[in-house]
Amino acid sequence: MTAMVLLLGCQPDQSPPPTAEPKIIAHRGGVVGDEFAENSPAAIDAAVERGYWMVELDVRESRDGRLVVHHDEDFRRFFGDERRLAEMNWDEISSLRATPGDSRPQTFDEMAARCKGRIQVMLDTKPPEHSEAFYQAIEDSLRSNGLLAGAYIIGTEQSRTRFHGKARIGVDRKKLREAVESGEDVVRLYFLFEHGRDLDAETVRYAQDLGVPVVPSINIFHYDDLPDHLSAAEDDVRRMLQLGVEEFQIDSPYDVWLRP
Repeated sequence: MTAMVLLLGCQPDQSPPPTAEPKIIAHRGGVVGDEFAENSPAAIDAAVERGYWMVELDVRESRDGRLVVHHDEDFRRFFGDERRLAEMNWDEISSLRATPGDSRPQTFDEMAARCKGRIQVMLDTKPPEHSEAFYQAIEDSLRSNGLLAGAYIIGTEQSRTRFHGKARIGVDRKKLREAVESGEDVVRLYFLFEHGRDLDAETVRYAQDLGVPVVPSINIFHYDDLPDHLSAAEDDVRRMLQLGVEEFQIDSPYDVWLRP
């Protein structure tokens, strides 16, 4: 019996598990760990090889207006450089090399092209607010690589507003209820996006009854206050599976409970 079969077992009084394999969204740009730096080409390639459905790309803007895929404000993690991305030009950024992997930071165009025809994209734009040109460049890149219609949008409120109606937008339970009350086409426009440790059965079933995708985030950063983050994450994954959740945004150390 496989680990997945064991995971999906349920009691008669619980909701049935999903009939399809879970769709996994790679947090921080792919498979991240001892072998691959986050938001690196190798991390995306590894996510594709593991059968991930989507990859989250974190987008920031350099001082000279280049769109750079990077999670943090600075380059201390993976690159050992304390400078802030927003205060650096692209020629400075592109000279950095990551440990592990020895890759340089990537532009959004490069990462979108790498995803084309292989894996879908979740877009996480980082503060501060940006110009219309910034968002138009993202839209053009997504569209030219066939990624816009299937994209998921999180990040800043400005980004969610800019892509409303062009791709699905992540909302919490409060905003989902407001959208329902205002008569919006929530099935087409939104997905429910909250921390897995905060999602309860009532909220999950509310979205499911509407036909809105439910995407819990199971991320290391959400469990760093707990002594055993692996057990806590596993409990949340199992609970979501029992509720019939089929899509997960997840850090790769936790994908063992979602891959057969």
